Amino acid sequence: MIKTLRSAAGIGFLLFLAACADVTVNQNDASFEIKKGESIREIAKDLKHDNIIKNPLRFQITAKLMRHDRDFKFGIYQIKKGETYSDLISKFALGQTYSIKITIPEGYNLFQIADLLAEKNIVSQADFLKECSNADYLSEYKLGGLKSIEGLVYPDTYLIPIGYTSVKIIPLFLEQFDRVVDKSMMEQINKKNPGGTGLKKVLIMASIVEKEAKFEFEKPIIAGVYYNRLKKGMKLQADPTLIYALMLTGNYDGEIHYRDFNIDSRYNTYKYYGMPPGPIANPDRTSILAAIYPADVEYLYFVAKPDGTHYFSKTLDEHNKAVWEYQKLPAIERRKRETN
Repeated sequence: MIKTLRSAAGIGFLLFLAACADVTVNQNDASFEIKKGESIREIAKDLKHDNIIKNPLRFQITAKLMRHDRDFKFGIYQIKKGETYSDLISKFALGQTYSIKITIPEGYNLFQIADLLAEKNIVSQADFLKECSNADYLSEYKLGGLKSIEGLVYPDTYLIPIGYTSVKIIPLFLEQFDRVVDKSMMEQINKKNPGGTGLKKVLIMASIVEKEAKFEFEKPIIAGVYYNRLKKGMKLQADPTLIYALMLTGNYDGEIHYRDFNIDSRYNTYKYYGMPPGPIANPDRTSILAAIYPADVEYLYFVAKPDGTHYFSKTLDEHNKAVWEYQKLPAIERRKRETN
């Protein structure tokens, strides 16, 4: 019996060595996709069909002996000429897909993300934006009333496999959002905003804070200012929401003009009271936390200073003086220097 076992082990080892010696037969670099849920047998069959390997059975045996027959990660891989079966199996097990790296900065909106994906030749702007409006994604987060996943695309660095369509790319973004806004954060959101609309409210506020704040330490203060304005029945009068309204209509040229303040859009918080109907960008974790835990302040106004921080005011009179000191006066002095 022991002799038989040793004999079987020896045969298995010889098969393993033979399989490791086998190499891919594609004459040029080839792309190969492992679909989600595919078995090792199906994958080996597809590799044979695509003229990448000759012997599917030996490929399966090698994967089993390497204990990777159930470890393959789905995605698109680049297969080089002459790769050994063992190298190929390790690549599949480690999930070393052929990918393009993209970084989504904090505060990017869907239009900017679509441009970024198009610049990298991953997908077109139109295709991505169309898929962003798929109601199936929103239903998972119970975000009724929203028309896109704006606010749910978490800003981070991603590896996008070559050949991925928007249908496959968007879940990558949403999975990262779920990792960051985890169960404990969701419990706090729902606790502070009962009624099932907490996440929507928090994301809208967090997106505005993200666009307004250059420095992290100011985020809770800015959130506190906007919440104070809402409590007092004041308009938010947030420039980023007006800019977003202009972007939705394709009328933003990089500046806000006097005529823009009257644009008829629910995102125009200079015209309409309350929050805009949805997020205006995709905030990071610190902005989301600021929207959950705003600073307990009495400020109602703020104005940007030359260094990127803000001067916060409790009264309109104080605010107007700050606007003169930090914006209007420097602008006048700058024009004088330019004309001299």
